[in-house]
Amino acid sequence: MYSLLALAACSQPGLKACGAGFDHFSFCNHSLPLDQRVWDLVSRIDDSVKPNLLTARGHRMHTGGRQALPKLGVPSYYWGSNCLHSSMFANCTTDGRCSQSFPSNTAWAATFDRRLMRQMAAVVGRETRAGWNLGSWLDDGLNGAGLDCWGPVLNMNRDPRWGRNGEGGAEDPYLMGQLGTAWTRGLQQGDPEIAREAASQYTLVAVTLKHFDANSLEDSDGFTRHTVDVNVSRQLLTDYYWPAFRAPIREAGALGVMCSYNAVNGLPACASPVMKAAREAWGFQGYVTSDTDSVADVWRAHRYKRTAEEASCVALREGGTDVDSGNTYYHSLLSGVRSGRCSISDVDRALFNTFRVRFKLGLFDPKAGNPYWQLGEADIGTAASRALNRHAAAASLVLLQNPTSRRGGGPILPLAPGKRIAVLGPHANATRALIQVDTGKVCASGGFECVTS
Repeated sequence: MYSLLALAACSQPGLKACGAGFDHFSFCNHSLPLDQRVWDLVSRIDDSVKPNLLTARGHRMHTGGRQALPKLGVPSYYWGSNCLHSSMFANCTTDGRCSQSFPSNTAWAATFDRRLMRQMAAVVGRETRAGWNLGSWLDDGLNGAGLDCWGPVLNMNRDPRWGRNGEGGAEDPYLMGQLGTAWTRGLQQGDPEIAREAASQYTLVAVTLKHFDANSLEDSDGFTRHTVDVNVSRQLLTDYYWPAFRAPIREAGALGVMCSYNAVNGLPACASPVMKAAREAWGFQGYVTSDTDSVADVWRAHRYKRTAEEASCVALREGGTDVDSGNTYYHSLLSGVRSGRCSISDVDRALFNTFRVRFKLGLFDPKAGNPYWQLGEADIGTAASRALNRHAAAASLVLLQNPTSRRGGGPILPLAPGKRIAVLGPHANATRALIQVDTGKVCASGGFECVTS
């Protein structure tokens, strides 16, 4: 049917629940209130499979389709696609058009342009949806094929020694909050200038803001991102670290947050009650995922708890961490429930939060009522999106100052129109180094020879 790569039997993009033979379930009745439908589904799930449903990338790690619910007609789902500046795992069309890889986060922060941010995010969202619909993802979806996008990175870019500055944005919390809000609106709602997106009641792609919180150390002075305990005042958290996350949640309805590896004031981020409290204080109605098994860091790195069982339960119950991007929940959550450290109702609440996102994406409703199912090959690598990419790159360039020389004459830098400039150094003719991490295919070949240095 489609001219892109066929969907492999072992992967699941492009599939929805409530197909023929299963549409009699109450959770498939799209005339019922959303929350009622979600709870109906959760009530039908056997306890034994619940931990894997709360495991990011569990579709890939645990074979045999254990994330699917075949008796309920619910396919597997992959939590963990990345959308920092592009649709990370998207494939190219057969005629060589690839998804856009927009400028890195530090570059788009330098544009100071909310409208441009939303337009870029809308392209990433459309191309992600199109790849999902077509079932055409790198490795046929085994290496990532979900409609929740992990990104953008909203950590403060306050020190060049951080080590992940290319993923961050700016050092100003208001600016990061505004850009995060614009990116959230674009990714989740699309571009309001496109009628198909503006009219939809569904979510295009679910954003996942990361990394919450006070995450700005990679490896320094004997500490790593896994072991560091960041000691900061409540005022600094409120005024500096939280605004970038608070604004997209309050103003744009962000549906996802990722908790970080580090601890804050003695509490591992994924076990801290702060994000759980944000559900009420900020009106957060989405899901929370850990960074790559930062639930394990609760006991292994921070020694906050003694066992994986205790770590699983405190992350789920106290931290409100719904999804574990690792194996800790998978192996230890139910034993924690049996030992009384947390309850199956805590597990069900996490399932509700995650499935609610999937319902909002329209994965339990008829395709006919959701315009995002219409997105396909024609929406990938369009001329308009390529033009937007060039505009974004140009808008991100900043020349702070080019004063007139004290010795007289013209400006110090000879940037008069028509002159040629020599570019020297290790990146003088770079290709891959010019592209931010976590990107999809840039060139149809899979390489970077199409990148113009």
